[in-house]
Amino acid sequence: MLIAVHLLFALHMVDWATTGRTFGLFEPSESMEFSKHSMVNVGLLFFGGLILSTLLLGRFFCGWACHLVALQDLCRALLLRAGITPRPLRSRTLAWVPFLAGGYMFLWPLAYRVSLGEDLGVRGVELTTQDVWATMPGPWVGLATLVVCGFVCVWFLGSKGFCTYACPYGAAFSLADRFAPGRIRVSDACKGCGHCTQVCTSNVDVKREVAAFGMVVDPGCMKCLDCVSVCPEDALRFGFGRPAVLQRLPRARRLGGLEETLLALTFAASFFAVRGLYDLVPFLFALGIAGCVAFLALRLLQLVRRPSVRLVRGPLKEAGRLTAAGWSFVGIAVAILLAVGHAGYVQALGWSSARAFEPLTDARTLWFTAERPALTEELKAAAAQAEREADRALAAGLLPDPRRLMERAWAVLVQGDEAGFEEAMERARLAAPRAGAPAVDLAHSARARGDREGALRNLRAAVAADPDLHGAWSELVEVLAERGELQRAVDALRAGLQDRPADGRLLDLLGTLLMAQGRALEAEVALERAVREEPHLVPPRIKLAQVLALRGALADARALLRAGIEANPTEPALRDALSQIGAAGAR
Repeated sequence: MLIAVHLLFALHMVDWATTGRTFGLFEPSESMEFSKHSMVNVGLLFFGGLILSTLLLGRFFCGWACHLVALQDLCRALLLRAGITPRPLRSRTLAWVPFLAGGYMFLWPLAYRVSLGEDLGVRGVELTTQDVWATMPGPWVGLATLVVCGFVCVWFLGSKGFCTYACPYGAAFSLADRFAPGRIRVSDACKGCGHCTQVCTSNVDVKREVAAFGMVVDPGCMKCLDCVSVCPEDALRFGFGRPAVLQRLPRARRLGGLEETLLALTFAASFFAVRGLYDLVPFLFALGIAGCVAFLALRLLQLVRRPSVRLVRGPLKEAGRLTAAGWSFVGIAVAILLAVGHAGYVQALGWSSARAFEPLTDARTLWFTAERPALTEELKAAAAQAEREADRALAAGLLPDPRRLMERAWAVLVQGDEAGFEEAMERARLAAPRAGAPAVDLAHSARARGDREGALRNLRAAVAADPDLHGAWSELVEVLAERGELQRAVDALRAGLQDRPADGRLLDLLGTLLMAQGRALEAEVALERAVREEPHLVPPRIKLAQVLALRGALADARALLRAGIEANPTEPALRDALSQIGAAGAR
């Protein structure tokens, strides 16, 4: 089943590669779009459906369809072949991490919007996507995530280490599992042999729980049925009955208070040290790193306090003396902790740089407009301070941070150093090849100098890096129009639509340009496609209604606008357009 899931992933990618548009990602993290912007997408429907089904069947999805569980199972199998048997870490404090992470991802944005008085009603539905990689990390970060959240988490934290101490979705499933009538249950045929506990890769003491409760009550049980398959008496089964919500979970052997405190503090410090480091480390990867670093700190403490300590395969300390493996472990662990400490130092300098840049935010927004702010002494002093802070952060880092480079670029530009702006912004563009913002800023600078070729070059680079920068597409068309090269603008948009044939905003821009050229029939076709592909967009619907009205199809124009009003009842532009077309029809 887990292999079949990856085959479905491959088919999903083939569909996107061949059509340019496919279903949105079946990924629970996509639900954050609803928390942040009230947008309904495939991820939200998928996650919601999984939670509802878990209320009936228990936590089955993790065991039967999660790609990260497949990775952890594969890593466990490879470690076993290498003679390494992963042992679960039993921590009370780290067990709270998935719940805190889930609250931060899905509940905190909603609470923040409520505090601002925002309307939480649904704003739109997006069930398809044109860029399946938009929310995914780059290949190197992806590979590092697989190594850390797979091999290292399994080795240090147990067979399902990432699920137990990091996964925010697992937190939701474990809560729902407590109410599920579907559970692993036992009959009177059980003889307590313990085979079930031995094969469980979810670190559940099956033998103990079925003896105490007649069923498995641990919400970490992923219903993989491995325990059922090995029972020599056929005493175990998946069945329905009373849920586990009222049962008290059995207490397993736990760590001491000092050890728990160290785990919690090290985890928190490591997470904040690496999350977003150099604009590279995403949220879930940072959770996995923090869990592994916390484990290293725990073992170092145990090496100090205990006479004997083991690391899965062999002893690190025996009879109060470190072994050769123990000395090696200490060296590697201390080096990793120092690296994480350096990462925290770089992050602190980065936060300081971001704070120093805040007074320049308005100047950045208005710099290449007619409202450019006056260069007061206060603004120059703020720019000089922002430059110093950015330089400190860049000098301390091991890799270039595109955020700090962009802050430095604007700081030196405010001080009149255009060459320094170009150099720092170009470095930022190279450091973040998937971001288009540095290229857009370079294009603005080129336009301000009258360098239209430079502006075109950078705008093309911006939309190539991030096709969703529709403002950059508009500027690209604008610059070409300024040069009188309207056909080149049309060709550029059509080239972009070859890769993103269902991009309603690009189709809207193409239709607008064709209307300006007097090519009404072609404009109508482009605008019809824009409305069909993204019906929630208002501008192409209004423009298409205007085109229809110009050729006398007033009834069709009104019907188009009324359909838009039904979908967007609070949008005044649609009502204004309908009244104008109605007035034109009356005349």
